[in-house]
Amino acid sequence: MRRMTSVTSILLLLSSASLAETPQPLCVATLDEMPKSWQPTDEVRGTLNPAPWSEAEAQDAVASIDAGLHQMIDHYVKHPGAVEVLWEDSVGSVFEVTFSSVNKPELDMAARAAAQKNLSQLIEPFLKRESKTATCDDYEKLLPLAMYSHRLFAADDARTPAVVALTNAAYQDCGSLKDAIGYDYPKMIASNTSPVDDVFDLVIWSLLFTEIELYPDIIMPEGAREFTPALWKYLENYPLVGATAYEDGAFEDAFIETAYLATHIAYIPTGNHRYPLYIEDSPKLYQFMRENFYAILQMGELDLVAEVVDTFRQYGCNDENDAQVRDGARYLLNLYHSLGNDWSAYREPEETTVDDYDLIHKIWTGISGVRIREWETPAPGNYGGVIRSWLPHPRQ
Repeated sequence: MRRMTSVTSILLLLSSASLAETPQPLCVATLDEMPKSWQPTDEVRGTLNPAPWSEAEAQDAVASIDAGLHQMIDHYVKHPGAVEVLWEDSVGSVFEVTFSSVNKPELDMAARAAAQKNLSQLIEPFLKRESKTATCDDYEKLLPLAMYSHRLFAADDARTPAVVALTNAAYQDCGSLKDAIGYDYPKMIASNTSPVDDVFDLVIWSLLFTEIELYPDIIMPEGAREFTPALWKYLENYPLVGATAYEDGAFEDAFIETAYLATHIAYIPTGNHRYPLYIEDSPKLYQFMRENFYAILQMGELDLVAEVVDTFRQYGCNDENDAQVRDGARYLLNLYHSLGNDWSAYREPEETTVDDYDLIHKIWTGISGVRIREWETPAPGNYGGVIRSWLPHPRQ
């Protein structure tokens, strides 16, 4: 793996700091209107279709979402072991299709039913246990199940209090937030040199701790309410190094890891696609996404292209008003058709086979990249309201 030189790193960070202070446009409809730092190389530009987004393309995207959802559902039915392998992601992969939904009601009903089915399968073994048997090792598995139980089961479903009791007992066995998550996170966020994988894990924990603020029956670990705001401040100083800093550009492993971290940072304020994202929330994050988009598109990894386009959609940009969204969506749909209308058939150059997680992830992200949405409104009592209680609406 080739690393950038320290001089290059310093110059890039200084340049990024300066650019972050400059107001950046939101949705830009054509390449020529874009800031120069966003624009593709001549090589990439020659591959792009400048035509407006068409109704036929919009319907094509809808059809690919429907096909992808049912492919995931069929995979879980035919390979029930995949549910345990993906754990809470087996729920999220189908449930998130309904977030900020403009889908047909029957599609959302199918997605929700599949999420409930997978959640039921995960919870069932735990229902045979007394809560006192839960240990700290169970906490990481139980907490997302308790959260999803509140969101997916009926209010009077006995499984929810049962899994919550187990979750609370598991946390009590941990005894502290640090032991529960397995990281000395105060030490981690005192430095911007923590490994990307570890920071990624903290981002996932922050999503859970924000969500469970809505459910008083789930014990909130001491310090957990302050965890996500503290992490967000840390992430503002964490280096997001662009593709141009590397000899291999967007093909460099270190860049790819950083780019995936960036897309997941965006899930914190949006609650995984539900709530709006604003440039002012993190100008650095927005700048990183915009300036690296065409390098990522040229690299061509389905999952990453889709996650970046998905992030642009959370800012309110779409196929009609934003050239990067449009170019990304076209790339994804063309790739989908070239694969025989099968998101899961995509293979990276080094892949010959894929495991259950990778197979589902390709479909999951492919869908998210082409899916239009209507945001939920942040308000007291929902995830967006929790986020906006410490990350204010920038226009208020």
